[in-house]
Amino acid sequence: MKMRKLMAGLALVAVLPLGAAACSADTTEATNTGTSTSTTATTDSGTTGSGTSNGGPQGGGAGGVDVSSVTTEEQLIALVQDAYGDANLGLHRGHQPVEEVLNEVLTISHEELHTRMDAGQNLAAVATDLGIDPQTLIAALVESWSPAIDNVLAAGEITDAEAAQYRQALQDAFTFRVTWNGQDATPTFTGLNA
Repeated sequence: MKMRKLMAGLALVAVLPLGAAACSADTTEATNTGTSTSTTATTDSGTTGSGTSNGGPQGGGAGGVDVSSVTTEEQLIALVQDAYGDANLGLHRGHQPVEEVLNEVLTISHEELHTRMDAGQNLAAVATDLGIDPQTLIAALVESWSPAIDNVLAAGEITDAEAAQYRQALQDAFTFRVTWNGQDATPTFTGLNA
């Protein structure tokens, strides 16, 4: 029985398209007799694709960032850094944590998004080709992660003014991610400047 499961698992790996493997670089699920384990890729900034090395936000759903779990300013800082994306994944920048928003705004299949990005388009170019203002995509991404800021504000860890600064930081991070030219170094976000 174990050999049959092993062979089935190997067969599945053999047929996974390379593009799907790139999407799952943030979180990879492996099943062995009903148990699940998760691995996370580390970015240049020391944070991880779906969480942080210091106990920050953990992946939710299909490798996504669970913004509802963010309750501290330290986790919020890590979340903003995650919004920049993982440069090691090229133009894809680890789009899995934001895939739901991409699907809603761009209204193309995941495979079509891969085809366009593999051809050298960044998210802004994809949006423009589809007749969508890239700012619309950026605004949707910021809105989808803003509840984390609200959580930290409600926890009393930041002020209203700081919350506004964190929203701007998210805006800057997602603007970088959507418009990334494939060359610029990913900025490091270490928190608000006093």
